Amino acid sequence: MKIAKYLSPKTLVIEEVEDPSIQSNEVKIKSIISGISHGTEMNVYRGVAPFFHKKLDRQTRLFIQSSQNDTWKYPVRSCDPGVWYMGYSNVGKVVEAGKEVNDIKLGDIVYSTGPHQSIVVKPASDVIKLPDSVHPEQGIFLTNLMTAYNGILDSPIKLGDTVVVSGLGVLGQTIVQMAKMSGAFQVIGIDMFDLRLQTALENGADYVFNPMTCKDIAYEVRKLTKNKGADLVIEVTGNQKALNEAIRIAAPDTTVTALGWYQGASTNLDLSEEFHHNRVNIRSSQTGAMDPAISHMWNRDRRLESCLELLSRLRLDNLLTHKVSYDNISHAFQMVDENPKAVIQVALTY
Repeated sequence: MKIAKYLSPKTLVIEEVEDPSIQSNEVKIKSIISGISHGTEMNVYRGVAPFFHKKLDRQTRLFIQSSQNDTWKYPVRSCDPGVWYMGYSNVGKVVEAGKEVNDIKLGDIVYSTGPHQSIVVKPASDVIKLPDSVHPEQGIFLTNLMTAYNGILDSPIKLGDTVVVSGLGVLGQTIVQMAKMSGAFQVIGIDMFDLRLQTALENGADYVFNPMTCKDIAYEVRKLTKNKGADLVIEVTGNQKALNEAIRIAAPDTTVTALGWYQGASTNLDLSEEFHHNRVNIRSSQTGAMDPAISHMWNRDRRLESCLELLSRLRLDNLLTHKVSYDNISHAFQMVDENPKAVIQVALTY
């Protein structure tokens, strides 16, 4: 089978290895298509993810300096144990099943958090049979949709709200649509790239702004809300300047939900002005956990069930802008890294 291998930051190659055997509780999946994460995976591609230097201590939930044995180091192969960060949005066909597997059949089209490689082996309990109504190209959005939907659950939207979505990649595009579904009367999108702004309008945004051409978006939002500001801002970019602007956009005593993975020290974040005087809350939304206030009802299984339903309700066709052959994986990642204005979702085909 073909696997992906990092030799160093931004140096990604394809390598041939033997097909893996399966255990009695596992299935073997022949990949059809896999989606590249333009957020987390790009941080890994660039070599700036904190795990190259630190580790997350599971007991204290603090990042600490790690020993040489605990850091990520090159070369890294997609098939190596514990490597979750080289693709986690795979759709393929089941070609072999262990003797203990009952719910998954040969020929089923399934989603898994499998890596970018031609063959994936997973426990049957970890794969999800896609409904017949969901095309494989829609299925690759499930990973990002779970993150975006968690952000919606972390951001209670009231009927009639004005919601601003900062960052209109895949997460932002789905959040725009779900904010409307949740009762927002006015959804405003922000992004630097015209393709994403136009797509957001197609997907239900009422207004869009480009920070490269709009002098003061916070002021423009005030004009659209009778000087109140946004009832809720959902910040998806992972950019510190965008987070600072989200604080300025938010109405007093409201919340900014931050879905982005902010890299490095926040030297561009100014907490002395609107944040302090307008009593703005910043709420981190991370897909690995649920809001404790609703977790007794909204467990992972219910969230997954809802997202499978949303795959056929949301408009996703205009988000998949590029499909690249797996053999050209280096080009695909380079495209996402160097030409973001031209892409929304890049996928690998097998």
